[in-house]
Amino acid sequence: MKTKAPPPIAHLAGRATLPLIEAYLEFNHLKQLYRQGWLRVGVPADRCESVGEHSLGVALLCLFIAESWFPEADAFKVVRIALLHDLGEARVGDITPHDGVDHAQKHALERRAVEQILGKLPRGAEYLALWDEYEQGSSFEARLVRQVDRLEMGLQACVYEHQGMGDLSQFFASAQNVMETPQLRALFEELQTLRPPTR
Repeated sequence: MKTKAPPPIAHLAGRATLPLIEAYLEFNHLKQLYRQGWLRVGVPADRCESVGEHSLGVALLCLFIAESWFPEADAFKVVRIALLHDLGEARVGDITPHDGVDHAQKHALERRAVEQILGKLPRGAEYLALWDEYEQGSSFEARLVRQVDRLEMGLQACVYEHQGMGDLSQFFASAQNVMETPQLRALFEELQTLRPPTR
């Protein structure tokens, strides 16, 4: 798994500290962890986004989309889920479909990681329940975050195509498959029109 630097939690070297500091050093690794799918298609490391950058993009999009287009959604819950959805990758890395890890195994690895990171915090069980909700797609809010997660990937693919990273159609196809709501389907169709004409 390619990263910018080793996990910051290693700096503790077994020393005890406050739970919030320990949790921060765990999730800080998302800033060091490249989104592996972009590296796989040739985006150079110096231009490749981190999982932390992706998660910020998802959270901001979720805020804007939930509050503007989905008044029936609990926007606070949507943003909370968005902030938590990639947390397990701080320990297990950004496992992609090309890594040969089946969905059940990936879920088990990430859930254990999230449980260990959040278990340090006073409201850890509540946060873990939100992460589970996302994984299970058991609420409208969780399913909305899943769609926005892929939308953000499509937006980033469009940026990379304009920066000369080649034809990233596979990422658009993957994103299009999960767009359920008419509003996000329309937004995604508009995004498609913004791609560079020669790919």
